[in-house]
Amino acid sequence: MIKLACMTWVYNKVSFERALQGIAKAGYHYISFGLPHEGKPAFDDSRPGEAERVLQTLDTYGLKPVTLVSTDAFSPSQPLARAIQRLDFAKALGVEELVSLGTWSYIKFPDEPRSEEDMKEMDEAFAAKFRLVGEEAEKRGLKISIKPHTGNTATSRQLAETLGRIGSSSVKVCYDPGNVRFYEGIEPCTDLPAISHEVISVIAKDHRGARAESDFPIPGEGDVDFSSIFTTLKAVGFKGPVIVERLDDRGISFSADELDERIGIGRRNLIRIFTDIGVSCE
Repeated sequence: MIKLACMTWVYNKVSFERALQGIAKAGYHYISFGLPHEGKPAFDDSRPGEAERVLQTLDTYGLKPVTLVSTDAFSPSQPLARAIQRLDFAKALGVEELVSLGTWSYIKFPDEPRSEEDMKEMDEAFAAKFRLVGEEAEKRGLKISIKPHTGNTATSRQLAETLGRIGSSSVKVCYDPGNVRFYEGIEPCTDLPAISHEVISVIAKDHRGARAESDFPIPGEGDVDFSSIFTTLKAVGFKGPVIVERLDDRGISFSADELDERIGIGRRNLIRIFTDIGVSCE
């Protein structure tokens, strides 16, 4: 059964606990977290007892974590010890998947790309680091997922190439159809099939308009064909979490109460899509 989750980053301008309150109120049982709230980290994974503290807070709202955003800890610029610390933190939380972005291919998006030489160097450093992170994840029974965000994770082709360079069975894909459409200007429902067998989670981000048009509506109300996407994933036995991450339209600064309503609508839209294609979720 698919776990339908909400990323706390939706509420990044308010406290972590206010995010949890809104997510629970909207009917979710699962969260993804790891990005800052009010400009401050949501946790300190170097502090003894931090996992227990976080779990107690989540339990107050009847929530469980399904993924942990860890781009910061896995960066090639960080020592391996930083990644190991994050992996151990995830293990203590009971989180099985840690999500990361890949390399960034622009000096300035959308029309100032980095040179091929720069990208080659960055991509090689990324693959080398993630080979090591993948080894450590495997020791702990964890999975790492990389998420479309230009660069070496831009589309199914780049994702497949990057997974091949890393060569770890513990490194998979967190597919983000909204990013594929926004950054690359291609339809994710035609991009996904080539990498669907490597997908272990999905960011349910919708998008509206042309490439580079910053318009991210409530999931199910934009141009992303979620029915096609989840039908493709159903065919390969996908069981991973589906996570609501962004629904601020054209960057509107919604209040926390308004976000409560929007994530609730997104949840209902996704449940309807799952029901229509015969997929169970919770």
